[in-house]
Amino acid sequence: MMIPREYKGREQTYLKHRVLSEYLASWAQKIASTVRQGQSVKLWYVDCFAGPWQARDEALDDTSVAIGLNVLEQTAETWRKKGFRIELAAIFVEKDKKSFSHLVEFLDGREGKHVEVTALHGEFGSFVDEINRLIQGDPAFLFVDPTGWKGVGMRNIAPLASMRRRDVLINVMFNHLNRFKDDRRSFLRDQMRDFFGLSDSDIPPALPEDELFALYRQQLQQKGGVRFAADLIIPHAEHERTWFRLVIGGHHPAVVELFRDVEKRICGAEAGEVRDEARGRGQFKLELGLNHVDSTYARRHDADLQAAPDDLLKLLERSPPQSFRELWPRILATRHITKADLSKEVWKLHAQSKLVLHNLEKGQRTARDENILSLPAERLSQGATPLALCRCGRGTTEHLRTNSRACLPWVDTQANVKHIHPLARPDGMQEYDLSRQPTSQGR
Repeated sequence: MMIPREYKGREQTYLKHRVLSEYLASWAQKIASTVRQGQSVKLWYVDCFAGPWQARDEALDDTSVAIGLNVLEQTAETWRKKGFRIELAAIFVEKDKKSFSHLVEFLDGREGKHVEVTALHGEFGSFVDEINRLIQGDPAFLFVDPTGWKGVGMRNIAPLASMRRRDVLINVMFNHLNRFKDDRRSFLRDQMRDFFGLSDSDIPPALPEDELFALYRQQLQQKGGVRFAADLIIPHAEHERTWFRLVIGGHHPAVVELFRDVEKRICGAEAGEVRDEARGRGQFKLELGLNHVDSTYARRHDADLQAAPDDLLKLLERSPPQSFRELWPRILATRHITKADLSKEVWKLHAQSKLVLHNLEKGQRTARDENILSLPAERLSQGATPLALCRCGRGTTEHLRTNSRACLPWVDTQANVKHIHPLARPDGMQEYDLSRQPTSQGR
């Protein structure tokens, strides 16, 4: 592939912007689709550190400013052709005086102006309340891409990201952060605590990269108020080291599903071609017809694909039977694989009798959201969840707890359809009939 000339020498930024563009486009289309249900839709894009920085294209197409506006307008145009109207709005925050002047000039000169724009001059943290006031309850995508970490504290992100129907994408400049995370100077310790949302403790010393981002994801969930969080790696174009880590946060499991799909497309396929071209090997590989999957992604993906089945079995050992819908977001949050990858691995475990997939349908060959997963009876520990009795109106059934909420049919060893009824409990859990082993084939 040909890297746009304005990104030559900063291919990492190109990949970062590709992730932004792909995720934002899918997010916007999904939210916009609710207009078919008769709902009015207004989409917001919030660029918390807008710049523009290091732009080489006169139209600023190599900046997050133009990318965000273009994606919103393309989404609205798609739905306009179908007869629906989507409202669009964007907020851009920038503290640098020169960059802000450039930003305003660009926004004022845009043709069409289909997006209602607000430009705010000053520190991001000082505008959190104003941003919330403008957005109110509308769906919003927040892009947080600072030049460092100062001013990007969890206390500033939390009031914005914690609201429902909002996704936040944060760029952590790991190459920069890694140089200073263990620096003992007091002002840097204060900045790190603010960035990670640590009130009275420091980052553990010499924390490896993956553990550092496990801590950041945890803090984004606990302090930032998001239900789901995951991250991906943008490596240096020419060297085998992490340059950026992009962290996603949101309130629906589709957040991590989409994020891993985008990671596979951009950090896997596209990054391979981009980095090969940056190293001067792209044309040679094209001529030989070699695979362009990026080596950094491939190593991480393959290792995580091997580890994911053990992760899943450990989750089932520690908890009652659960639906695949409840399990896959927990695996994808830490493993760089897709939902489709995990679904295939679950089916392999089922075929190997290492776990049991309940309520299967005829011809099914991969795990689906509605499938209940449990360990075979011989693998259950003595501390397994005890059975309870309840009556659901379709006969007396025995139940095991799970977090799932839907009533689901399943097929027992005599091929008789049973009814799995969610029994409400004071602790918010649900209970399901799993008292008999199902067959491997559903009806």
